[in-house]
Amino acid sequence: MKIKLENDSYDTLLLPVEWRFSAALVGIVKYFDYLETKEGKIFYEKTRKGEELQVYKDIGGYIEGIKYNQCDITEERYLMFCEDYFEDEFPHIRISKMLGKENYTEENINNINKDLKFNTVMKKIFNDITFDGTNETIILEMIEQNRLELIRETYRFKSNLYRNFCNTNKLFTTSNPHCRLLGYDLDENRKSRSAAYRFDKDTFVANDIIEFDFIPFAFPNTPTAFFANNNCNLSALCKTNDTIKSVMEETVMINDNKVEFGKWKTRLIKGFLSSDDFMDYDVEVIMKERGDDTQFESFYINHNQMAAMRKIYKTSNISFVYKYSYNYWLIVEEEVIDCCIKGTFLDDLLERLLVISCDKEHVNASYVIEKLIKINVEWKGVQNMDEIISRAQRSGYKIGQQLEKNKASSYKNKLTNAIISHDFDRILEIMIQLSGYIEQEIRTIYDLIEHKDNYSDIAICFTNALIPYEKENQNNKED
Repeated sequence: MKIKLENDSYDTLLLPVEWRFSAALVGIVKYFDYLETKEGKIFYEKTRKGEELQVYKDIGGYIEGIKYNQCDITEERYLMFCEDYFEDEFPHIRISKMLGKENYTEENINNINKDLKFNTVMKKIFNDITFDGTNETIILEMIEQNRLELIRETYRFKSNLYRNFCNTNKLFTTSNPHCRLLGYDLDENRKSRSAAYRFDKDTFVANDIIEFDFIPFAFPNTPTAFFANNNCNLSALCKTNDTIKSVMEETVMINDNKVEFGKWKTRLIKGFLSSDDFMDYDVEVIMKERGDDTQFESFYINHNQMAAMRKIYKTSNISFVYKYSYNYWLIVEEEVIDCCIKGTFLDDLLERLLVISCDKEHVNASYVIEKLIKINVEWKGVQNMDEIISRAQRSGYKIGQQLEKNKASSYKNKLTNAIISHDFDRILEIMIQLSGYIEQEIRTIYDLIEHKDNYSDIAICFTNALIPYEKENQNNKED
């Protein structure tokens, strides 16, 4: 929310009441901090609780924002900030860094000439110029004379910069009938009626402010970019998104000449999990895939599920990868994180891992199942289930030690088939048969009946422990 102030040392107030304003605020803070280092004065201040600002009543309470003067946002300052912030993205900056050598190799000359024709604006300005190793002064002078145009046109049309977030025709425009952001922007003549209430274009309301041009600075410069609307206060908002930026822009790790598994959401969540200021509340996250034909998407990170995952990461390793086919992999970490984001339980993943664990070549899946069941139970929040799960695991392990290997494998396969078929009666039937075979009472049968609504975790835990992976490893060594 943007408000004009009167009788104040600043004339504008910006509040992060919605993600677009939050992202704009993060970008503007970076902009003003840049100006402070360049010009040596302070350009904004945070609002303070208790200030007599009518707008707080309009939004139902206090929310921290910033106050500043609108005149301090100028196009020239904005473009120079762009050049500084996205320095590596501008060909004229790369050329300036390559020039100034006493001697140039053929490779140096080729690289400079390549950047001189990098895009439309570079071709336009350096149309008749080719670097030959002696005319660097002319090139540097032309860069300085045309610096603002070089910045503006490169920034505006580069697919990972402004064009990825906004309508390129609206850069630094002060007033638009609809929002400049992609997905919020409309063809006014064609779609304003269809987007309005009862097709009355006079009822169409859109928010657009020049400050939305700062939104690209709030997202990391990655193929999939995220912004966390952690707007409880300004410090938390900026710090959280600085953490996201550092995590997302880390160089991809390569082991044994192979890129490590880990999609963008996985890296995002693992960054949150390792953060010192771990959030204890739900947070809205905005995602933008690179491309001017893609839209902004949003999802929520549930803090309770994140807290459960953090406990597991501190004590256990849940990384497990299984190759189904040439291009189809099961990557457990990504599956767990996807469930966390969607707010779904791990039942389906546990069932797939249970099937995999039946193959003696993938006994490590049993270890991962044991850890994931603990996460699943905590996410579901069923009382006293930890004790029941532990009892099922001990029972399965004990019975597995008593059975011959082939017989234990047979019962595990039967139970696995019944579990993935969601056939509760068949599970009980097999368990009763097993009880008769070993001539012992199996307490887990009573737990299944008593907790029928949550039988899946109990049955999976018992079945997973029926052939302990420690025992399998010992057998493999003996073989």
